Amino acid sequence: MNQAIKRRTLAAAVVIFLIIGAFFMANVTLPSWSHYVSAINVILFSLPALWALKLWLGVRDALLLSVALGIFALAIESFASATGFPYGEFAYSDSLGFKLFGLVPWTVALAWTPLILAGYAIARLCSANFVARVAAAAAIATAFDIVIDPGAVLLGFWHYADGGAFYGVPLSNFGGWFLSGCAGAAIIEAAVRRFRPLLPTPVQLVSSSIFILIFWTALDTFSGIYVPAIVGSLLVGMLCVFYFRFHYFFDDMIVFVDETGQAIGTGPKLASHTSDTQLHAAFSVFLFNDKGEVLLQQRSAAKKTWPGVWSNSCCGHVMLHEKPADAAARRLRYELGISHTQLRTALPDFKYRAELDGIVENELCPVLIGFTNDDPQPNPNEVGAVKWVDWNGFLATAASPDSGISPWAVEEVRLLSLSSAFIEEFAKKTASVTATETAAVWK
Repeated sequence: MNQAIKRRTLAAAVVIFLIIGAFFMANVTLPSWSHYVSAINVILFSLPALWALKLWLGVRDALLLSVALGIFALAIESFASATGFPYGEFAYSDSLGFKLFGLVPWTVALAWTPLILAGYAIARLCSANFVARVAAAAAIATAFDIVIDPGAVLLGFWHYADGGAFYGVPLSNFGGWFLSGCAGAAIIEAAVRRFRPLLPTPVQLVSSSIFILIFWTALDTFSGIYVPAIVGSLLVGMLCVFYFRFHYFFDDMIVFVDETGQAIGTGPKLASHTSDTQLHAAFSVFLFNDKGEVLLQQRSAAKKTWPGVWSNSCCGHVMLHEKPADAAARRLRYELGISHTQLRTALPDFKYRAELDGIVENELCPVLIGFTNDDPQPNPNEVGAVKWVDWNGFLATAASPDSGISPWAVEEVRLLSLSSAFIEEFAKKTASVTATETAAVWK
């Protein structure tokens, strides 16, 4: 099953689970321990957006922005709960978890943050004007609350002292959401200007909101709250269209680097490989078994660079904010179905430039080695064929000018064969080669 089918199957399973959960919450009296379940649900709902935020900004900057938005959400909700401004007189129940200072559940920080991130992601892609982006993000977040608030009031998560004209929700609540949304969007805008992310704003930031709206739309429907249910249905449809129209895959964006390896930009993988490809971050892996054999991979005929050519076990690109070893482990799983293999960097500073049929590869490409006896399960979308070959024999083949092996693998093999550290480790884990035999091939 390919990755696209897996993702769609998982998404469909989650949607079914959310709809079933909404049905029971709309028709069953919540037990006394439901606040634990609600808190867990809030955490789970937030994870897709926070994961996308991490891939976009990196762990540190994503954490800083999440904390800033969470603190703001808790602060504005606490102020509003104490004063009635800007939402109206209201109070939280104990159904969403422990209340900080007796006012606001701690889960509010995680419940609100994905919603404003989604609003900002949409606004960022639709407008180049700061004021318009902030206002649009706030308006989108307010539209989300039209779906969420009536159902939450019905379940008793919070209540308004004087009720309200919209299914128990006062209209002032939506004005308050717009104001707090503007502030939240301004915080994100300030963070983006400070952090200067090298990737485009990812539409994956809306993923949490899609699941949140599906749940509350279903609950509104089962509860007979039909206007919010209609609004929710429209919003879910629009978000899905927006997602499929504008999303990109993080692992499909290569990272341009300077001569020191510092990231300086990003670009789509296929479009970035031209006759003048910029230097970018990559990796190469050589896998060995205990027989002293090396795993070779024939590149898929569909690849833009070196299609159908035999090369080392696995090679690929490093995502932004990703370490080469993590990228290598990720691609080994995806291309060869091999996991749990300890990798060690053997040639940390390897760099090469090669050209075939007018397409240039230009990579800063650390070389990693690993040992495994697992049988590879090649992904046909990436790999044409695989084979284990004797390392000594491969050394001789790669040393031949007409070997047909990829140029980077040839140079990597040469450097590995001259590395005393590699030879020593190889000799310890196999019984098929000596240092003299390895180095002699290239002399």
